[in-house]
Amino acid sequence: MKKLHLLCLSALMLLLSGPGCKKAEDKQDRLNGAAAFKGLTALAASPIFTNALPSIDNGSYYDPWVIRVGAYYYYCGSDGGRLWIAKSATLQNLLQQQKSYIFTPPGGTLYSSNLWAPELHYRSGRWYVYFAADNGDNANHRMHVLEGGTDANDPLNGGYAYKAKLTPTTDRWAIDGSPFDFNGQQYFVWSGWEGTTNVSQYIYIARMSNPYTISGERVEISRPDYGWEQVGSPTVNEGPTPLISGSTVNIIYSASGSWTNDYCLGRLTCTNGNLMAKSSWTKPSSAAFSRFGNVFGPGHASFVKSPDGIQSWIVYHAANYDGAGWDRRVMAQQFAWDGDIPFFGYPIEKGIPIPSPSTGPEYAMPVANGVYRIKSKVTSQCIDVPNASNTAGLQIQQWTDNNTNAQKWTFTSLGNGYYKITNVASGLNLDNAGGSTSAGNILIQWTDNGNIAQHWRVQDMGNGYFKLINRRSLLAIDVPNSNQTPGTKLQQWYENQYDAELWQIIP
Repeated sequence: MKKLHLLCLSALMLLLSGPGCKKAEDKQDRLNGAAAFKGLTALAASPIFTNALPSIDNGSYYDPWVIRVGAYYYYCGSDGGRLWIAKSATLQNLLQQQKSYIFTPPGGTLYSSNLWAPELHYRSGRWYVYFAADNGDNANHRMHVLEGGTDANDPLNGGYAYKAKLTPTTDRWAIDGSPFDFNGQQYFVWSGWEGTTNVSQYIYIARMSNPYTISGERVEISRPDYGWEQVGSPTVNEGPTPLISGSTVNIIYSASGSWTNDYCLGRLTCTNGNLMAKSSWTKPSSAAFSRFGNVFGPGHASFVKSPDGIQSWIVYHAANYDGAGWDRRVMAQQFAWDGDIPFFGYPIEKGIPIPSPSTGPEYAMPVANGVYRIKSKVTSQCIDVPNASNTAGLQIQQWTDNNTNAQKWTFTSLGNGYYKITNVASGLNLDNAGGSTSAGNILIQWTDNGNIAQHWRVQDMGNGYFKLINRRSLLAIDVPNSNQTPGTKLQQWYENQYDAELWQIIP
């Protein structure tokens, strides 16, 4: 659902605060004067940026589609009447680049108006752009495709021309189409109406016989089932994007009204290879990515790797402010994998410093394997195992820097942007207790078990300070309330701009 029911927009806006927002604000108020860190960009291994991504015109952007080809990121977008592509060597500066307009439709066609959600794909030796459009009447929205050049390394080398309308046997309202290959078969997923009236939007899948032809009938694989999918009327599932790992196909989609604060992402997963049966797809009962703090309505995502191929990034749009509706900006942050299942965590709030995508192992893995002390910026105390105990499950604390083995930790790179961190005294690993995804959860030491709750991203924040981000939760190690008392137990918390999350890693 993109821009329907404009006259009802103000009545549909939801002005409620997110459930995690108040807690985060309260904690920041209790930080006892901990200073926000500034001016780190020049001294961090990767340039620091803050969401939302800056744009060339400071305008509203929506339905972001980003891919990486060779050394460049490409953004395929629409202004409603024309399609364009922007190219950048860096993800964070992508929307500041000049737009290359690739298609302006002629008048008087079924695809002359309301061009939405274009996606750029290289398939079967050519570039294609898939987009939704109509003739000025929303009821006539259908999926269409442009055909471009053959240069696999440059989607801007060659012009684009209209190729075909994409429709299954049952020709119904359709938007947000995305093609993909799996086990040698081409597929297409999109959002559509069951009938000819706008009651609800479902996710459909169909087989393709080539990049511009849907063959056979469509199959519904999702409809708005849960409360978090049903905010706004009509109810909405839209923006499906395949995210494949091995033999597992994940479809990340948007749910609830895009005009509401509660627009969010859901996940469908198929592990048996039978993509054309709804019974093959599972849907968790909670959203995969939803509003938090000053980020409202996060949705319609695409996914890219960092330049070194190590980090996974989600690019999505969110409301420009509380109640902004379709006034949206583009955001980006890292996500993690739990086996073949993506985990997005929570939206990192606007204005929080984030290192840009890593360009080599020294950026994704900034600390050499070795033994270090981990010293807090806000308290000058070290992460410590109480009494150097070797008891599994013991809660980790901060303690006065004394250079004992209880404060020495062996960092071992796992080769995927994460480290295992093992205490020298106990031989046990730094662990997010129980693999919890909750802010405030305790940190313990535990036997090496290979679980991602024991995997830590070392994030260079500049000036010799780092954040330690847990892979299972995507939350940072934090000194609660910047407490100066030796023996204070440590926790994981939402990423913020305060010194309580900054650590020196000292040989």
